[in-house]
Amino acid sequence: MRAEDDFTRRAGALLRAAANDLKRDDENAERELGLEKGTFAEYCAGTRPVTWELMRRAAEVWPLDERDLLPGHDDCPAGVRVMRHEESRAGGRVLSRGGEPYYEYRDTAMSRIASYRPEWIRMLRVVEDDDPDNPLVQWNRGHLLYQFTYFIGPVNYYYRWNGVSACVPMDTGDSVWGLPFAPHSFTSRSATEPACILALTYGGSLLGDAQRELAVLGNATTRALAIPLDEHARRPGAMIRSFMDAGAVTVAELADRTGLSPERAGELAEGATHPDTKELDLLAHALGVSVRDLLPPRTETAGGISLQHARDARSWVWPGEDAPAYRITRLAGDPLHPHTSALQVDVLASAAGRSAPLTTYQHQYLYVLGDQPVTMCWEFAGRQAEETLTPGDSAYVRPQVPITFAATGEGGRPRVLLLRISGSVTPEVRYAVGTMAPGGVDRYVAEDRLWYS
Repeated sequence: MRAEDDFTRRAGALLRAAANDLKRDDENAERELGLEKGTFAEYCAGTRPVTWELMRRAAEVWPLDERDLLPGHDDCPAGVRVMRHEESRAGGRVLSRGGEPYYEYRDTAMSRIASYRPEWIRMLRVVEDDDPDNPLVQWNRGHLLYQFTYFIGPVNYYYRWNGVSACVPMDTGDSVWGLPFAPHSFTSRSATEPACILALTYGGSLLGDAQRELAVLGNATTRALAIPLDEHARRPGAMIRSFMDAGAVTVAELADRTGLSPERAGELAEGATHPDTKELDLLAHALGVSVRDLLPPRTETAGGISLQHARDARSWVWPGEDAPAYRITRLAGDPLHPHTSALQVDVLASAAGRSAPLTTYQHQYLYVLGDQPVTMCWEFAGRQAEETLTPGDSAYVRPQVPITFAATGEGGRPRVLLLRISGSVTPEVRYAVGTMAPGGVDRYVAEDRLWYS
């Protein structure tokens, strides 16, 4: 199916789903949207393209937004999208700061399906010290996106948190993960050695519907909903209180439902103490939620970052010592984002011994490091494909697409950077899809019928 035909079909499915949700049959939809008789079914079937004017009209007369009717573009119909080093270099541009060249940026592989914004960045400013207050350092103001950074060469990394600035000398293989809106910068420590980074930014759950909804609700509501992960908030009191408010549950009622004393129920609801395992079960049952809904995430960041030096990184062979295909090295990350994985993959298998597919529920970004090419194979929609990737090439891989890597010759071992992130399909969505009635999954992906016969 052509991409434009698939887009039209999915747009029609969204229109049918919206009408079903609002309990509009074809006749009522046509009357309210000012359509000719019989055309609504054609729009929903994808035989007539849904126009922007139709979306605008639907958003005027129905309680929804235009983007509720706008499907995503699939720019990765083969399962993998490759960007060659030459293409990346051709799109390079130099950005100045303080009136002088500071960075050279190059795009690497991106896809509309995922929230990656991955850039190769070369440091043009050279410094001779590790002073974070060096006047040659040009700081940014921080940005919305989370950032994973992989370092290549002698790079100074600068970061600022709560007004305190720091500088960490980094080298090839070091990595860092950072929180949004924290100012940072990078410089080179050498005028002769290459110094660059792979800055892989992504929005996670902050982008999309959440950002748009909070923008409408405003600053005051957003601040009221925010839960800081300080020592007090690491107890589940904030979520217990939220569920109590949602169900209009008093402390006395919570105590009655759980069998706890009113004093103990009050302590737990205020976050004054941490519940034990038995109390968590009682609270979850009393509030009609799962235990996991009450547990706050944790973070190991210090100064807004999680830093991993290559010399201290944990590594292992995969899939096992008896037939190792890859040596995996764990890079920087944080428990706050359990569905983000950053890995350095050293390829041990030769082309003759290709094996051990790597498959994940996450969106994958990969970049060929070092100076050795690598052969990548994958399977998608019943078809197998193979590409030879050279140093500097990058690629995006859809979730659940198995990939394998193999050395292409007798040279050194290829090395690949893998960054894996979750998309909008959160664990809650996966559980919800898994509990649908038989036949529900296909209709959820693309609604194709009126909700009654």
